[in-house]
Amino acid sequence: MNGPRSLISLLIAIGFAVMSVSTAIKGIYQVYFAELAEHYGRGRAQFAWSGGLFMLATGFMSPLVGALSDRVGPLRTSAIGAFAAGVACASVAVWHQSIVYFSLAFGVVGAFGLAAMTFVPMGVLVDRLFEEKRKGLAYAVVTNGTAIGFIVLSPMWIWLQPQASWMSVFGLVGIVLALPVTAALWLVSRWEPSAGPTPETQTQAPCVNAWSVVRHDPGFYVLAAGFFGCGATMAFIDVHLLAHWQDQGVPRAKMAFAMSVLGVLEMLSGIASGMLALRFDKHRLLALFYAMRSLSMLLLLAPWLGVLPFAVLFGASYLGTVILTSMFCFERYGSEVKGKVFGLLFLVHQVGAFLTVQLGAWSFESSRSYMHAIVGLSMLTLISAMCSWFGLRGSRPMATSSERTINPVRPNLET
Repeated sequence: MNGPRSLISLLIAIGFAVMSVSTAIKGIYQVYFAELAEHYGRGRAQFAWSGGLFMLATGFMSPLVGALSDRVGPLRTSAIGAFAAGVACASVAVWHQSIVYFSLAFGVVGAFGLAAMTFVPMGVLVDRLFEEKRKGLAYAVVTNGTAIGFIVLSPMWIWLQPQASWMSVFGLVGIVLALPVTAALWLVSRWEPSAGPTPETQTQAPCVNAWSVVRHDPGFYVLAAGFFGCGATMAFIDVHLLAHWQDQGVPRAKMAFAMSVLGVLEMLSGIASGMLALRFDKHRLLALFYAMRSLSMLLLLAPWLGVLPFAVLFGASYLGTVILTSMFCFERYGSEVKGKVFGLLFLVHQVGAFLTVQLGAWSFESSRSYMHAIVGLSMLTLISAMCSWFGLRGSRPMATSSERTINPVRPNLET
């Protein structure tokens, strides 16, 4: 550990809280998706462009957020993101006549806010706080904050949806993010450790292009291919799942309970994946999580089984793919570009999310069912499992330009 134990515990708790609060940004869009489409006089396929833009913009913002986290610190980056997301949510509640404004404010500015409060900056925070062996478990603890969104916030939004208009909820969430959350994060950011250059790297070039590090690395493309499937399935949950259940006539109480169960399993699997990665080959674990994700999507086609089997299996796989991908990234690439490379991976993740949002809507508009989208996502995550199992065996860490300059003849080590 890099610092006093009490301070590290506090910073981890703050990271957990940030991840929890960030789920409100996607959660309110998810619950009010059908109502928003009706408000703007659009079908689901037409309105889904706003969600698709949000997913894609989150991806494009991720490398920017990674660079910003490396430069100003992850908690300051999260404070900036909370303010941006808060302004976006509050403003669309006030100026709600234009779908173009909604798409730009929520789909672009809100996307930056979410990216700045979630996986990339929290990965940088954990990287600064912990030694290599403890990073996986610590990152699992922090990212488990998203589980609280499923356990507590998602049922709350489902309960509020018939009682409060989307404008009221968006406005309230925006005010909370822009004022108390932003102020609290900015104040505590003074405690986060810096990542100044070590004596060995002070004489080296201060800026390394992340793309130049990974473009000749086959392992990056294997990770990206798998992460594409991760983003695609997560987007279906974030945008289309509740609409899919509503179309099937699932009672509101069952939907809320299933989302809570999904969150509980997400929390348990997040911790489990960090612990298992200390004992077993990470490429096999990653493949297992993708295979579980594939099977869970097929369960959506079996309504007679109910919603709980899906919630259990998808929840058990939810964070494992993210945590293990981040561990590969933070072990594989040098300290100069970890945040930027993880940002590039999240860009691919969100491209998959963008395509799922739109293709899922087209599937519904063409057949009044999400069946084709669900089958496609199951096949995609099965391919992700195969890529991880065969493509990441014997993966080796890559040296950055500075590391090659410092020790040009040192061999790479097995991960």
